[in-house]
Amino acid sequence: MSFLYPSFLWALLTLAIPILIHIFNFRKVRKIYFTNVRFLKELKTQSNSFKTLREILILLMRLGLLASLVLAFAQPFFKKAGAESTFGLSATQSIYLDNSYSMQNQRNKKTHLASLKENMRELLKVFPKAAKFQLFTNDFSAKEQFVVNAAKIEDMLSQINFSARVRSLNEINGRQLALLSKTAKSAKNQIFWLSDFQKSTIGDLNKLKLDTQTTYHLIPIKATQQKNLGIDSAWLANPFVKESEQNTLHFLVHNHGEEGQDELVLRLYIDDLQVSTSTINVAGKSKAEGSFSFTIQGKGAKKAKIVLDDEPLHFDNEYFFALNVAPTIRIAYVYAGAGNPYIRNVYANEQSFRVETYDQNTFNINIINNIDLLILENMQNFSNEWQTALKNFVEQGGSLLVFPAEKPNLSNYVTMLSDLGVRGLQIEQKDSLGKNSSKVLLPPNISNNFYNGIFEKNPQNTDMPYANAVLSWTGVNSQLLGFKNGKNFLSEFKNGQGKLYLCASPMDTRFTDFPKNALFLPIMYKIASKSGQQNEQIAYRFQDKIITMKVQKPNKNEVFKLKNANTELIPAQRVEGEKLVLELPEQVAEAGHYELINSQMQKIGILAFNYEAKESEMNFYTSEELKQLFSTYKNVKIYDKIDDKNFIENFKESNIARPLWKYFLIAALVFMLLEILFIRFFKQKPQQKSQNF
Repeated sequence: MSFLYPSFLWALLTLAIPILIHIFNFRKVRKIYFTNVRFLKELKTQSNSFKTLREILILLMRLGLLASLVLAFAQPFFKKAGAESTFGLSATQSIYLDNSYSMQNQRNKKTHLASLKENMRELLKVFPKAAKFQLFTNDFSAKEQFVVNAAKIEDMLSQINFSARVRSLNEINGRQLALLSKTAKSAKNQIFWLSDFQKSTIGDLNKLKLDTQTTYHLIPIKATQQKNLGIDSAWLANPFVKESEQNTLHFLVHNHGEEGQDELVLRLYIDDLQVSTSTINVAGKSKAEGSFSFTIQGKGAKKAKIVLDDEPLHFDNEYFFALNVAPTIRIAYVYAGAGNPYIRNVYANEQSFRVETYDQNTFNINIINNIDLLILENMQNFSNEWQTALKNFVEQGGSLLVFPAEKPNLSNYVTMLSDLGVRGLQIEQKDSLGKNSSKVLLPPNISNNFYNGIFEKNPQNTDMPYANAVLSWTGVNSQLLGFKNGKNFLSEFKNGQGKLYLCASPMDTRFTDFPKNALFLPIMYKIASKSGQQNEQIAYRFQDKIITMKVQKPNKNEVFKLKNANTELIPAQRVEGEKLVLELPEQVAEAGHYELINSQMQKIGILAFNYEAKESEMNFYTSEELKQLFSTYKNVKIYDKIDDKNFIENFKESNIARPLWKYFLIAALVFMLLEILFIRFFKQKPQQKSQNF
């Protein structure tokens, strides 16, 4: 038998007090004189033996009472062979409770989080009341850094709710060990992990480095049924949303379960009004695409969401996004020479396009920081300043459209365009200008995503333009229009966050009739509309830490805030021209719509945030897999039975010697009761009075 508080055993010296009291009778003796003491001597002889026995028994009961109380406070226990003690007062029990949204899964009609909370409450009862604890969740809040007692842990458990934050076990382990090194110097510290051990979020366990001086207890919980439907993503067929104009929203639903789902109904809401529905079938462990057709009344930013019904997980049943209806797209047209009237006028009738025209010699290169689309025409070469500015412009999300000069400087063009992804640039030799069958362009390939919203089906018998190319190129690009020999006429290059559009011919009518063709207007509109959406996604995930928005003419010391019904916060931010760069803070953890407001409390725009998609994956480590992964660690214990009752019994059997303090406390109460009863009922019977004196 061992003791948790052996220093209390010194209190056994108090047993000497009742012994001394019984050995030395401190009561005063009163003398009574009788005329005849013969009968008193006889009575005294009979009562002395009874009194001695009675006092000895009372003494033993009092000694038993004191000894039992002392031993109860010393908290004795029997330590099983091979079992580790969990009762060291210098040790700290560091507990991680997973409260991610995957813990909404159910077991015995209770969520995983609720089940593990109950297990924790039972676990706390195993330890002495003076034991020290740390409790961690995915929130990593400030109050979780302190060592507290079991009563405080009970209060903290009642306040824990589901969290959008996801932590790997490597993060959890590092935080626990760091705080244990500051708050607990004992080598008998213990770490508990209560989680569903979701593979998509927990990280690579093979790279996890455990402290060999600390005992780890892994308590996995697993749902009896693993099913979940989640909205993976959504995108617009035409990112340029116009008022009263029909558009199409595509979405992707991911079925993470084994069982397929037929006739799944999804609903589209815009500003809390249901505007469309869609029905799809999605097989098990697969994705299915669907779409909504919709129109919008009114301009400006709109709050929108897609909703499906799925049990038991709710967090991914809504996908939030924002629609910017009829945004202003800023376009700069820079030319050398006389300029082109077709390019000047192509955007003139659309109010959403704001076009500014510049001669090459009067254009200030710094203007490109505040525009969406830059159109360059008939420029023979580019200075080093231009090359650097254009490269940064495209990489940071701008769109650049280049129509070459009749005689471009090849080496200069190669230097500038190679930085933007163009390879194999060459000058094309021209035999003669004019139209012939070999120079007629092929019809556009509408399978290219660029043409979404322009053509419903492949154009037949279309009058295609002709072109005389001055440039040709190879490399990774998306051909928008091409010649019959396979060479490019108009290509799209992705570079950084932006895009480059390169044309093979000048817009002079001697080289091409493309500006007069019916394709010219929709293609130019599409290039402009896509440039307006380059940096502004319709939705963000919480793992997107950097967000860029367009803000027209912000003040130098302007401070922008993110605000919803429950939260208002000021993220780290910087302004680059008319672009606002936000660093998403940790506090943004609730999916939904957030308004971006300025210092004057004016709404600048709307941002939509959704939970991480990997949290929706229903793939977990089993206890057998965990045992195999941690088989080389002798200080890691993994529990198979996590039912409310079986887990605690299993834990006691594996780790804890049986505590005996309760039994000694009961013994103390028994001794006290026996003494009371003995004094009350165990008395000497009165002798019969003698008739003769």
